[in-house]
Amino acid sequence: MSVPNNTSSADNRHGVQAAETVLQVLSGFIGAEPMPMLKTLAERTGMHPAKIHRYLVSLSRMGYVEQDPETSRYRLGPLSLRLGFAAMATVDAIRVARPMMHEFCQALKQTIVLSIWSDSGPTIALKESPPGPIVLTATEGTPLPIFQSSIGCTFGAWLPRPKTSALITEELKKFRADPVQGCPTNIQEAETLFQDVRKRGLARSSGQFSAALHSLSAPVFNSASELVAVLCVLGPATEFDSTWSGATAKELRKAASALSAGLGHSSGG
Repeated sequence: MSVPNNTSSADNRHGVQAAETVLQVLSGFIGAEPMPMLKTLAERTGMHPAKIHRYLVSLSRMGYVEQDPETSRYRLGPLSLRLGFAAMATVDAIRVARPMMHEFCQALKQTIVLSIWSDSGPTIALKESPPGPIVLTATEGTPLPIFQSSIGCTFGAWLPRPKTSALITEELKKFRADPVQGCPTNIQEAETLFQDVRKRGLARSSGQFSAALHSLSAPVFNSASELVAVLCVLGPATEFDSTWSGATAKELRKAASALSAGLGHSSGG
């Protein structure tokens, strides 16, 4: 069999076919619905259902996959999540932010969340909360919506559209069928919202994601002035200062600027 000219020398090395198949099965979960059926995973991987089922059984035994006993649908297991967290920990924004999160939390006196963009969309990467009642129960690895979260709106405002278009289209379709106050229902309204976020330098959520929570989010840029993460502060709706020029907004801007600077971003650039 001829080898394409663009094949690297590494591709000619002997590998383990079974290992490649396992990774193919796990890759079937990327971009899929939260709990896909066996049929869906077979279609996404191009494998026969009986074959992929055998691999899913083994992955379930090892903790990388779980099967819901009531629906028979599958989801990634705890070891897959730990593997994902290990990969996320190598992302520069997370590595730089981790030692700074406690200081941000103390300055803002509210829960602080750092999110990155993943195949599932906006995803919680780090969370730091002050002592007291738990404000946000979502954990690292939790995906968030675009329009119902200030984090999602920030990503929507600054990321290249090819990255966000699928999720934006999906959510707009949902809101046309079941409107949510404060969320757009067409692309024109969405663009107006994103333009406003870029103008203010902040995004705000005042109950769209959770009636009990309000939040503000700010973009985090790297040395190339590319959006690499979003820093969010959130708190109880009854006591959270979500005004654009309030103390919380000012501290959040300062924290996001410090994190961007740690990634080599120049505010003048």
